[in-house]
Amino acid sequence: MKQREKTSPLPDKVLLRVDEVAQYFDVTNRTVYLWIDHGHLEIIYTPGGQIRITKESINKCRFGKLIKN
Repeated sequence: MKQREKTSPLPDKVLLRVDEVAQYFDVTNRTVYLWIDHGHLEIIYTPGGQIRITKESINKCRFGKLIKN
């Protein structure tokens, strides 16, 4: 996976784990990581260094449907 700049999550952003996104799209975690590598999904690193995917990037992703609040 490409090295990304680490940013802190903003409190008003809805963030999802890789496994949650994989389940939502009915794909494997590996597929989600590939989408991240190819720039289809925006990620944010938590202070502990874990990857989170923004709801906005999922809504913009051409592979899926919209997530409602």
